[in-house]
Amino acid sequence: MNGATLRNSILTLYFLSIFLSKGYSIGEINQVGARDVALGNATAALVSSFSAFNNQATLALLKEVTFALDYQQPYLIDRFAIKSLALTIPTPLSNFAITVRQKGIPGYNESRFGFAMAKKLDKNFSAGLQFNYFLVDFPEQGSNEGTFVIEFGVLFQTKNNLSIGFHIFNPSESKIGSLNFQSKIPIITTTGIALKPTPDMLIVSSIAYANDNQLNIRMGIEYQFVEKFFIRVGISGKPIHHSAGFGYKCRYFATDVAFVHHETLGYTPSISLIFNF
Repeated sequence: MNGATLRNSILTLYFLSIFLSKGYSIGEINQVGARDVALGNATAALVSSFSAFNNQATLALLKEVTFALDYQQPYLIDRFAIKSLALTIPTPLSNFAITVRQKGIPGYNESRFGFAMAKKLDKNFSAGLQFNYFLVDFPEQGSNEGTFVIEFGVLFQTKNNLSIGFHIFNPSESKIGSLNFQSKIPIITTTGIALKPTPDMLIVSSIAYANDNQLNIRMGIEYQFVEKFFIRVGISGKPIHHSAGFGYKCRYFATDVAFVHHETLGYTPSISLIFNF
């Protein structure tokens, strides 16, 4: 067995051990979009091109057709990638989104396909709902297994540039498993705020709780230091993740870059490309 094959085998066993000991790992790693990640993934009230992965209610505030792509290489592990896309389509009836997310290494893959809808129910209140289909490649039996998961969120906007969001993932307690074992997908509830104290600054904060883990506190700050250019920092944990990034945004295009540091596993870089029509 050569070195590359051995490494892939070890990584496959590692992810399977996460699945067995802590539940489905997609629910554990739900960070999409370099801007969102740079802000510590404090996304409960953040309006983003990747809102369909975080709080679907914030989709209702998007006014343009948006196509967003994101790529991450967790912990700089060779051939380990997370690829995501989100297509958001505003309509007079509701705003809709289609999402795809794929994570894996040779021999182990997880995929997520989603359809979301969101609507402003009045001037200050929005709600959103998403249906997901999760698919996992189980190497021990050479087959795929899937399950449906729902999630939904609400968003309230005050008159003083403050937004308050709430989101729940998998309230129906869906499970997924193979012939040899079954694992629960965690229930994750998140609540948070987004505040714009000045036109150039955004402050976000969230508290997330998963039923298979402890509370996770997330915070981030974004600052527009010159026209069209942004810098961002964030922190979340425990385990502690420090994050930072920068971005460029114009009328029809935006790009963001972020780096997240895990206190034990190291760095994860990510890059996003966003097209507005």
